[in-house]
Amino acid sequence: MFAHRALVIAQLILCTSAAWAASGPSKEAHKAFSDGLKFEAAKQRERAIQAFSEAIQAAPDYVEAYEHRAALRMASGYPAQAIEDLTAVIRLKPGNPESFRLRGDANRAAGQYGKALTDYDQAIALHLDTPALYNGRAEAYSHLGQYAKAIEDYTHGIKLRLDDPVPIRDRGNAYASLGKYSNAIDDYDQSINLKSNDAETYLYRGFARGQTGDFTRAIQDFDTAVKLDPNNARTYALMGAAHLKLHQLPQALEEFSKAIKLSPDNPQLYLARAAVYVQMDDQQKALLDREVAVRLKPDSAEAHLARGGSYHQLGRHKEGLADRTEAIRLNPNLPEGWYARGSAYYLLGDYQKAAEDLRQAVKLRPSYQEATEALQKAEDQLKAQQTVAAAPPATPVAPVATIKPPAQPVAPPVQPTPVVARIQEVVPRPAAPAIQKGGLSAEEHEASGRRLTKEKQYAQAEAELNEALRLRPDLATALNARGFLYLKKGEYAAAIHDFTRAVELKPDYANAYKNRSVARRAAGDKAGAAADDQKAASLSRK
Repeated sequence: MFAHRALVIAQLILCTSAAWAASGPSKEAHKAFSDGLKFEAAKQRERAIQAFSEAIQAAPDYVEAYEHRAALRMASGYPAQAIEDLTAVIRLKPGNPESFRLRGDANRAAGQYGKALTDYDQAIALHLDTPALYNGRAEAYSHLGQYAKAIEDYTHGIKLRLDDPVPIRDRGNAYASLGKYSNAIDDYDQSINLKSNDAETYLYRGFARGQTGDFTRAIQDFDTAVKLDPNNARTYALMGAAHLKLHQLPQALEEFSKAIKLSPDNPQLYLARAAVYVQMDDQQKALLDREVAVRLKPDSAEAHLARGGSYHQLGRHKEGLADRTEAIRLNPNLPEGWYARGSAYYLLGDYQKAAEDLRQAVKLRPSYQEATEALQKAEDQLKAQQTVAAAPPATPVAPVATIKPPAQPVAPPVQPTPVVARIQEVVPRPAAPAIQKGGLSAEEHEASGRRLTKEKQYAQAEAELNEALRLRPDLATALNARGFLYLKKGEYAAAIHDFTRAVELKPDYANAYKNRSVARRAAGDKAGAAADDQKAASLSRK
């Protein structure tokens, strides 16, 4: 009986083996698959992929071969081909949730985030509940800007595995993208506690700290990031921006220069360093960096706006206008471009063109307060020009004393993307409206404005001088007086504008040249200041 039963079992095994041989991979396919495994173990990816391809060619339904080839293609950076393999796996094993998860990863790697979400959702519907699944879907949500959903998935994935620092760090990035920097810093702290040698996490925490105004601790994080990874230009750029926020100009200049050395083709870095030079009153070096930025990215409206600002600071107004016109051509929907050119026209006394550009800036952004205020002033100047009254010029006034130049405009904010320098405007701040006083002459208004300036009643002085120029726009002494007022207030571009108009009206006006020299030197134009000093001296000797 026993011998008979053993014989039956043996026959069943033989039948089963024969059936498997008939339906399973052929010997040729099996050998190719085995070779693929050996090459895969030896980390010879290309040979492994070739072997698995031979196995699939010999047995088109060889699921395991598709799975291994898909994994190797993903590791080799070929997500589109991996998607094809995983689609075959899903066709052969439609109820396997892990296959959907893997194809979701491949779709995400290929930038097809919507398709990735569909695959991840299907895996969840098939009851897969793993950290890799939820963290993968969270990353897809992040790429689509759905940060709240990303945080929810990261949180679930973190609960499933508490000791993985990467999803904790990535959840911090999602919080940072929502502006929740305190939550982000908490996550970065936790991630660093789990893995203290990840340079990226220190960089992200430094950025978040910078956004909360804690630039000192931000710099400490960037320092640590540099020690862990000294070849990341972005870290030096962020550290430079943090130093700039603390007005530590030499350190900021050093860090931006290091970033440029590592990434010499990044125009944003040159714009950022130019902002440092502006604060250091080195307008010429600022211009040189902005010229490099334009050369590297000639289609950047921002770069042209920045260079245009430098040209105006150096008195090269024709080139400044050309740059701002080019910025408008490159991006006609950028209100800053119209505002910048309108500001330049205002500076040059072309109030009609200034008003036209400023109206466009306000049209593009109705809440643009600076453009609205500048537009009002340009329109006020146009109204004043409609009531021009001619009269002989007055006597030049006495020279004025040099005043201390103020600090230059603020530098770029700290941000995780390449640092962008703020565009500095050279527009004079629009003057206060003129006071109407019946019966007084332009000269009397001018004298009152000078007296009020001496008494440091600047708002009233400006109004009196505006009225003098409304009555007589060609009154060079009033222009010189208002320029001196702007000089006292530290509004150098406006001062230079008025002094320039004064010497155009009265070419032998030595005092206006002296005053313009002071304003140009304060604005960083040393060459222009020297030329004005020489001109004033030659006129004084006559």
